[in-house]
Amino acid sequence: MTNQEILYSESISIRNLPTNFNHADLRLFEHELKKSIPATTLLHFVDFSINTSGIIFCGSKVLPESFPDPRFLDDWGGLKAKLKIGVINLLLKHHKMIDRDVFWITDTWSKNYFHWTTDALTRLFTIREKIKNKTLLLPGAYSRLEYVRSSLKPFFIREVQYLHETFRCKKLIMPTHTAISGNYNENVIRGLRSLYADYYENACSDRSYNKVYISRGKAQIRKITNEEECIAIMEEYGFKTIYFEDHSFEQQIAIALDAQYMISNHGGGLTNILFMKSGSSVLELRQSGDSHNNCYFSLASALYLKYYYQLCQSENPDEDAHTANLIVDCRRLRKNIEQILAN
Repeated sequence: MTNQEILYSESISIRNLPTNFNHADLRLFEHELKKSIPATTLLHFVDFSINTSGIIFCGSKVLPESFPDPRFLDDWGGLKAKLKIGVINLLLKHHKMIDRDVFWITDTWSKNYFHWTTDALTRLFTIREKIKNKTLLLPGAYSRLEYVRSSLKPFFIREVQYLHETFRCKKLIMPTHTAISGNYNENVIRGLRSLYADYYENACSDRSYNKVYISRGKAQIRKITNEEECIAIMEEYGFKTIYFEDHSFEQQIAIALDAQYMISNHGGGLTNILFMKSGSSVLELRQSGDSHNNCYFSLASALYLKYYYQLCQSENPDEDAHTANLIVDCRRLRKNIEQILAN
């Protein structure tokens, strides 16, 4: 492996406090207010293999670049994993060789909508001019994801090849992550927003999505327990309820481009604030005490959005913030909506 080119230099991300910040909540945000963002470098690998899950390996060695964080490599250090790789290597002579230059942008988290959009597509953005006449490799399962296929259109890549079996690659080219997941190289994330805004500026929309509530009512976890009551209040102020899983990627972008105000609890739907215009407002309904899930706070700051938050009790106080359902204080919700609309 060789490092041949720095695509984006190291930078510092300075985040603005929420617009409705309460000093009593400082501990939720203080560790996120200044972050060092590493340089993004173009890596070249020679004669490596990739399996259908996106694990990159050479011999019995798994590359840490297969994962969102090198610490995940420890899961592949056991005997069972090494035996599995050994069997794969014994069979490599029967596997196809890709003898042309190919690009790789994913890790083991990238299939998730948030991680695909903010982690994988940001890496793709850094090589957008280099890849147009080349081949992008993706794990086979990604071929079934509409948002993956549609989100690649603005890059005008000559060929996207999905891996349904293990391949050997004569030369694999990979940009490193643009930031630790949940953080952002601000030049990259703003550039990505501009790329999609320009490409989808004429996307079909009835231009009636100025105020949007993104519901997780159809999700399995992190729902709003008293959602009907919340929706009734939001409708008083002109908010429309949207289930993003019912919309194509293009439709989601069109809605976000129209939206001046967006409300939701923590979840994949909030990823679409990426496509909102600078100066728009987002209200995130968060679990009280959760100082970890700040990815949307950081994203809003990087994109010059007005970020508001409301702390909510969980249905089960002992449940982890990644899965807990929330109970929203409707009186406070009404006050927050009025503050958002007044600013």
